[in-house]
Amino acid sequence: MQPTGAAPSSRPPSPALFQPADLFDLSLPISKMAAMAMATDDAKRAALRSQLATRTRQQELLGHTAETVNSTVLNALQQHIHKAITRLGLVDVLAFDIGGDVEAGLKVVYVLERGSGEEWRAMGRFLRLAFICGLTPADATRPLRLSADSLPTATAFHQMPLAMAIYKIIGQQLTHRGTSLALQPADNDRSYRIGGVTFGVVALGELPAAHRYAEGYKRTDPVIRRGGRLYHSFSAFLLYAVLFWWSDGVGEMRVLWAHIGSDDPRYRRLVTDAIIEGLGIAVDWRYDGGDLNAAAQVSDHRRVIVSGFRPGHTVAAALWMRYGDIQLFKTEAPVADRSQPLADRYTVSAGAARRVLRLFGLESDVIDRGTVVG
Repeated sequence: MQPTGAAPSSRPPSPALFQPADLFDLSLPISKMAAMAMATDDAKRAALRSQLATRTRQQELLGHTAETVNSTVLNALQQHIHKAITRLGLVDVLAFDIGGDVEAGLKVVYVLERGSGEEWRAMGRFLRLAFICGLTPADATRPLRLSADSLPTATAFHQMPLAMAIYKIIGQQLTHRGTSLALQPADNDRSYRIGGVTFGVVALGELPAAHRYAEGYKRTDPVIRRGGRLYHSFSAFLLYAVLFWWSDGVGEMRVLWAHIGSDDPRYRRLVTDAIIEGLGIAVDWRYDGGDLNAAAQVSDHRRVIVSGFRPGHTVAAALWMRYGDIQLFKTEAPVADRSQPLADRYTVSAGAARRVLRLFGLESDVIDRGTVVG
């Protein structure tokens, strides 16, 4: 035992223990550093690199190697990213590889923390349908793994609405019949193309004050125009696209048809009322012939996706309402022959559709008395 008052031992102290957060200045938390990593200002990104280098040198003076410091920071970032993905409900469909690049990891943190979170949740629903419909790489397993290198530049990320910027990250991995589904610019700043589908963004100021889509308009997920059709949001447009244009590779087909009548109040409520969360997703569009101010020749349409959008779903199914008709489309393979009732042949699709239709008093009219087709 060393006597009291004796000179301290010359043995070097053990490296100080530290927590991942200790590597960052407390005045500069991860979220703020992430914003610097995705800043359009070169000076801010340079300041971030300087900050990281300074903290690394400080830890080296305490006896830690640069490799240990870098590994600790990367682990902290991976944990931060995993928590964000978990909070957004994306664990089953999306993961990011940041490799050994701290700055890339910070960029991933930044994009995951943009918006209200609903933009990312909507992309999760789309991705589940994309897996079912075979749009992901042939060798891809869930979750879809994206490299941090797939992130757009800071300037490109900030130049479009958030929902579209998020899709741009993911769309590079998707194809339909060999055609890339990456988001590309088209003729002008507000015109874009995905595969063979061209569309434009409709700004809030372009919508008449009383327009149905003006209320609740989201600049992060804007109204979309394609020809004579107007889609309630970009995320709704994507869901429509995956079930209408891009699902043929897995044999989506119509199996049921029922005419209810556009004047039937039950039908009108099905086309306009909110769908209980968890039972289905309403995909709304309006045909106006390209005229936002049209009073005549305007018709509202809806698809309700009843299966394929939640974790664990393996088949996609949707109800399509138009001109008083209700149709059921599905990707599910039959589990019984044609001599059996439709509900016994397509148990998942018919069961999911029945739960939604029951809310509007249409269950028997469609599922039990509808015309089986296909």
